[in-house]
Amino acid sequence: MTDQSPFRILYLMTEPFGIGGVQSDIKALGPHFVKQGHEVILACPEGDQVDYLTSRGVRHIPFSVHFRGPLSFYDQAKKLRLLITEVAPTVLAPQSIRASWICHAAAKGIPIPRVTTIHNIHSPINALWAGIILNKASHLVIFESDHEHQRIVRLGLAQRKTAVIPSGIDTDLFFRSGEPPEALRREIPEIGPDSVIFGCVARLSEEKAHNNLIAAFSGVLRSHPQARLVLVGDGPLRETLEKQVASLGINHAVHFAGQRSNIREYLNLFDVFVLASTRESLPRAARESMACGLPVIATRVGATREAVQEGHNGYLVTPGNVSELEERMTELLTDSALRKSMGERSLEMIERRFSQRRWLSENEKVYRKAGALAGNVALSEIESRLLGSGVTG
Repeated sequence: MTDQSPFRILYLMTEPFGIGGVQSDIKALGPHFVKQGHEVILACPEGDQVDYLTSRGVRHIPFSVHFRGPLSFYDQAKKLRLLITEVAPTVLAPQSIRASWICHAAAKGIPIPRVTTIHNIHSPINALWAGIILNKASHLVIFESDHEHQRIVRLGLAQRKTAVIPSGIDTDLFFRSGEPPEALRREIPEIGPDSVIFGCVARLSEEKAHNNLIAAFSGVLRSHPQARLVLVGDGPLRETLEKQVASLGINHAVHFAGQRSNIREYLNLFDVFVLASTRESLPRAARESMACGLPVIATRVGATREAVQEGHNGYLVTPGNVSELEERMTELLTDSALRKSMGERSLEMIERRFSQRRWLSENEKVYRKAGALAGNVALSEIESRLLGSGVTG
């Protein structure tokens, strides 16, 4: 048995494989592990990003962990057990509380390590049960932020069963590339050479609070008419937000770009990245903007303070406080030297704390150690052997 042996990992996801933070992580981890000689299988509902994975050697199996009531739960657990038996993974890697619980039931008696990754738990009700469920269902729990780690430990998860591995940003994909394409600049209404562009990349949904961002920008615009706001993303609130912009009379200064794939080009168009969310975990879009050398204004929620340090590489504001957000936006708009210095510190932070190379390496280390235990030790020994192997240090 050696930690250098390849592993066969079965990822179990709750949501379809489309656009999202968990999906972005798997899109980086899965192909990387395949390149390193490991076998990667993803079980989750279909989604429009599945082809990205399969073209890079990751096997996808359509599967749902949704259930309603005990009978549905045990029916799904039986189906998952058959899948586990067929795939014969050396590591089970559920990506949510729900997936962890059904994985625990399905793998009963099978000596395979269960390593859960918790990205974020938005629901307070789910969080209350998280510590209890994860203590029972998982041999090791990986958190992507200190905030979520501390939160769930306070709610009962054993500290010894945890590891914190912040997800990394691929600086080969996100970097400061100089002037954005002229065609992109032409998309922005009435943009001028002196325009300062505020930008946000996020789903147009309630928790992202674009309404507060638009309200704050409207205040900025009254004293700085050359300012512009670009919103990249789509979602259920687009029509509502477009009506808000129209009612404020600022259509000429706000651009809804819709869902786009060329995110780096848009980030290179922006001068300041702004996120007005009412809830967040460790926002990937904010960190991608940091990799492109941008200062960030974000709300003081979740783990945003792990990426944005007040007065260092940006500002943290109170969620829902439109006047405070407007004040910080105005401050960065009027001080180009401050924007530049904060942007440089954003880059430094990405290299120091959010290196993708380190993230990939530390996850691979965990899965190698876990995979080496599968079938080689008794089920009762897996947790102690895994936790005693240094993966949580």
